[in-house]
Amino acid sequence: MEESTTRNRTVGQTEVIVGDDLQIVPILNHRFAEGAVCLIYDRNLTEIAERIIKDLKSGGYRVFVQAVSSRRSGGNERASGVPEYVRHVFAVGAGTAASAAKQKAKQLDVDWTMYLTAPTTDTILCDYAPKTVLIDRNVMLNCPFECVASGYGILFSQPLAAFESFFANKILACESGFDARQVKAGDVCELAVALLEISLRKRDDSAQIMSEILYSRAVKRGKRPRLIGEYKFLASAMIMSFYSSYLGAPSIDTMPPACREVSADELKRGEYESKERKSVDFFDANSYFKISYILSEYRTDLLDKLGSIDLHTSQRFWRRLYPDAGYWLKSEVNCKELESCLTLAGSQSENLLGFAYASGILSAF
Repeated sequence: MEESTTRNRTVGQTEVIVGDDLQIVPILNHRFAEGAVCLIYDRNLTEIAERIIKDLKSGGYRVFVQAVSSRRSGGNERASGVPEYVRHVFAVGAGTAASAAKQKAKQLDVDWTMYLTAPTTDTILCDYAPKTVLIDRNVMLNCPFECVASGYGILFSQPLAAFESFFANKILACESGFDARQVKAGDVCELAVALLEISLRKRDDSAQIMSEILYSRAVKRGKRPRLIGEYKFLASAMIMSFYSSYLGAPSIDTMPPACREVSADELKRGEYESKERKSVDFFDANSYFKISYILSEYRTDLLDKLGSIDLHTSQRFWRRLYPDAGYWLKSEVNCKELESCLTLAGSQSENLLGFAYASGILSAF
């Protein structure tokens, strides 16, 4: 049974408060005594938002309200129409509300607070971190099963991030230290805190790129997309399996090089917003052939690193998080779709997946 006491900790420069039935006004009074507050909330959380708005108003705050739609419902709203004299931004929700709150807080040059309602994202502390994150245990324990699965999907993708960091250190001579966090199964609040810690060092690893491609494809086809964390779990499992096969193959350099124009056109058709990344070029002697030589020296080390990841235990745990967790994996995404998204992610990856793409082996699928 979880403890009922309030616990304070610091993640980066952000104070994190975890407890039962958190009293918003007393907490906010210590950090922002008076003035106008802009409250931004996810439309799916109207009941929670209305309760907090009532508390803030009864505490003497003047409140301006902005509702935003989640990515999953196809919305891409930003907080707007808020007076310039607002002195604090308060977000209720997860990734969507946080993104809108950052935009508004930066525009007003004020601090902001996050009332986190679900462990679905590893972006909260990226770019413009909140001063305080509030995690109410009772709210977290009642969030949808899919949200918890998304959080664990992100967490279970971290061994892949650690492996790609190892690859960057060994092969690319890039300093990108990484330490994967362990979380006790079933502790949703600790899962949320772990995602905050991950967001401090977040970077677009190959699983993140592939999960965003899977998401954009679902939206393009008119399907109701899964949460990014769910896709990321699936992507990381496939990429790690591919890495094991790829590194163990003695003839990985015998394929014709990939055609980037084909992948670029397909990404554009899928409405995937590609970012500026340094991809591996087959014809650049300072990238592909140099890496190929170094890779031959460290192949055994890389395979040993992959072999130390207990992927099957994570998969079993994730499939049992809720009744349909395993079902959607088999029903919504087929093998051909995954292979296509893996190839497209390779065209955008700066890590081993990008190297594999440049070698032409992903196009051979």
